[in-house]
Amino acid sequence: MLQFEIKKVFSKFKNKMAMILLLIILIVTSILTMNRVEYIDTDGERSSGIAAARKLRVEQNKWAGYLTEDVFAEAVKENEQINNSKEALSDDIAAQDKAYAKKQGISDICNLIICAFSEWRDYNYYAIDNVSLEEAKQVYEKRISSLKEYLDSGEETFTDEQKNFLIQRYENLKTPFYYEYIGGWSALLQNMSTFILMLALVIGFFVSGIFSDEFQIKADSIFFSSKLGRNKAVVSKVSAGFLITTVLYVVFVLLYTAIVLLMLGADGANCPIQLDLWRSTYNVTFFQAYLLIVAGGYVGTLFAAIISMIVSAASRSTATAVIVPFMILCAFPFLSRIITLPGICSFFPDQLLEVYLSVKEFELVELGDKVMSVATVIIPAYMAICLFLLPVLYYIYKKSEIK
Repeated sequence: MLQFEIKKVFSKFKNKMAMILLLIILIVTSILTMNRVEYIDTDGERSSGIAAARKLRVEQNKWAGYLTEDVFAEAVKENEQINNSKEALSDDIAAQDKAYAKKQGISDICNLIICAFSEWRDYNYYAIDNVSLEEAKQVYEKRISSLKEYLDSGEETFTDEQKNFLIQRYENLKTPFYYEYIGGWSALLQNMSTFILMLALVIGFFVSGIFSDEFQIKADSIFFSSKLGRNKAVVSKVSAGFLITTVLYVVFVLLYTAIVLLMLGADGANCPIQLDLWRSTYNVTFFQAYLLIVAGGYVGTLFAAIISMIVSAASRSTATAVIVPFMILCAFPFLSRIITLPGICSFFPDQLLEVYLSVKEFELVELGDKVMSVATVIIPAYMAICLFLLPVLYYIYKKSEIK
């Protein structure tokens, strides 16, 4: 019976077209993600994508290892030498590009130094040019001291508990960082939320008709009057919706991940996320951040799909149910921009698909006397809500009246 319900979903022409759309989204998003990696060769010629990633990987892995004080000092020294080269001092753009090409191997390391010595919430590309060799050795200490100065400045309103939480997170970060080429993971995480959003909307389309179709084709009287119509048959529909959501999500997320990392390189999985998101309070690696983003996306997709199925069962309208995922995942973000309730907006379901931003920004919540990051709260909370809504969905459809 479960197999029959799943077969009904995928046998429909509109859902076959939706599957083709998913494949197109996968291909287009993968190409756009791969083109995030750029490289300039010794002649000043720019390239992007797979070839660029391979060349950049070779250059940056020359600096692979732990970023100690001496490595930061060496990077500053290298940067100064390149800045004083004939190409860098030239007024010719092509010559300047050639000079920049020599910096690509140390670009990520220089970026950390720039972040450390820039004003908070600012990025001064030329900050590294004014950093001495001795100052470069204080990058990790500067990260913590800059945070304390920012919290004491009054620019943001954090409670004392939240301030202590942020400082403790910064101080607990393990240093020195281990570094290697991270281009593949960086590009993947930056585009992951967009891909998951499109995937969630299409999945919502797939499951929107599972419960309403019986009413649309006037088969409800036969369905509910059959021997197993109000128990096992309903369970099969609920299970089909859950399995379709889960399998489609897992398969396409894994396909997207595999394509990007195979093409751009999977190096850097165990490097700290701070190599890319310097001010993040999450003391996790790129791979751990990826798992957190994927988990949040799955719970958000499942929540939107279940609500869509509940609306489908209650309203008996597929069209109404199709709109629900869009309202939950796209309308809420717009609403959060026009209302002044930032605390509540942080708990909107669309935030489950924006875990990358949560990892990047200071998004905190206080529960009693305990301070936690928003993502670590909303993911288990919405998962619990999903588990509660599944029997609700079963009950609503089981009690449907035949008209």
